[in-house]
Amino acid sequence: MSTRNTILFDVSKNEVFQLSDNFKTFQRKLMGIFKIEVCDIKITAEKLKRVSGLILAAPQNRFSDEEIKSIWEFVDDGGKLWVMSAEGGDLQLNNNCNVILEKFGTMINNDNVIRSHYYKNFHPKEATIAGGVVCESMWRHLITQNIEKIDYDFTDEKHQILFQYPYGATLKVTDPSVVLLTTGPAVYPFNRPVCSYFPNDNNGKVLCLGSGHMFEDKYISNRTNEQILQYIVHLLFSDDIRFSHLDFNDIEINDNTFIGDISYIAEMPKPSLVHSIGGEIPMDFKKMFDMALNSLSNLILKDIIEAYKALRVKYEPLKIIKPEFEIPLPSLQLAIFPPIFSEPPPPPLELYDLDEVFSTQDKQLLQITNKYTNAIKSKGDQTQVNEKELQHFIRDCAEVAGIQLDDYRTNSKSVINTVALRIANYRKYSE
Repeated sequence: MSTRNTILFDVSKNEVFQLSDNFKTFQRKLMGIFKIEVCDIKITAEKLKRVSGLILAAPQNRFSDEEIKSIWEFVDDGGKLWVMSAEGGDLQLNNNCNVILEKFGTMINNDNVIRSHYYKNFHPKEATIAGGVVCESMWRHLITQNIEKIDYDFTDEKHQILFQYPYGATLKVTDPSVVLLTTGPAVYPFNRPVCSYFPNDNNGKVLCLGSGHMFEDKYISNRTNEQILQYIVHLLFSDDIRFSHLDFNDIEINDNTFIGDISYIAEMPKPSLVHSIGGEIPMDFKKMFDMALNSLSNLILKDIIEAYKALRVKYEPLKIIKPEFEIPLPSLQLAIFPPIFSEPPPPPLELYDLDEVFSTQDKQLLQITNKYTNAIKSKGDQTQVNEKELQHFIRDCAEVAGIQLDDYRTNSKSVINTVALRIANYRKYSE
């Protein structure tokens, strides 16, 4: 530790966090290592020379130019500065800490950190951040301690670390400062810095934390918050922790986007922003809205009713007139289209008689003959042949043989006559 093991805790600016009020546990943990002095008057260079560190716990009054200059010189000479803030940043706290921090590459935004769904704490601003420890050395140290973790098998172990970040703001961090903590992927605004760290060549250090409520008596009981406090104290007031560029390689930081107060703007609509063209837009965007424009009031209702009497016009309350809209319709055209019939599907293959299609003429005649002879044998009386069955046999054989006559289906004798004439003609030609 440094030879000057005294820390100056400023209370001259009506700080939000007081050692005797909501920082009692915080005080006990520091008193075991350091001597703590309370500064209730103006900060001067003489006071800072006697201490090794200065803590500004969310001041609610502004610092003078002399005090700011003294703090800058204190850091340049190797002093340690720890600045805490709260929700709303400098605008809500009415301080000018950003003037002090801007030199070191850090700015406190005038916003809030909220969790969009319930987790452990009831108030949305009592955010529980997972995966917010982005410094490689820091999360590797915390993961080995007795801290609160998510019982889930993450690919990256740093997403298992949970810490409480209640009623805090985000930061804007640029070089030469680095980011230690962010809001992570589950708390809005996503992946925004909440803790920054700046070292200089003279061993001076500046640490800015967007929420001093982390170390209030109510939240410091969280095991992770307690370990983060010990790590920050060790980082600021000892020389054991040295960061390299590899500790900040894989850090995901999203751009800071502003969203206006929608509920406030909705109550004061303005038709246009024509009057603001060519002029400077004020820092407070609420001044761009005219409070008196488009307002509803009954102040002159009495004068209006008396004007009816003066003009001898019958006063009647207004009635709603049902509007009539004439909408030109396009000319209608009947949707007439020729019907489209689907082609009948081909018959299934199992309905084909393959023997009939692929067998020869002689084989088909043999099959027909066997068919009728078997039918006669099945009757038992082979001497008498039914004349109708004989006619059917002759017609089926004629159909297989390709004999086409107009009356062959009704007269089998014509078929026999045709066959006999063809045989006679064949024998005539052969002789």
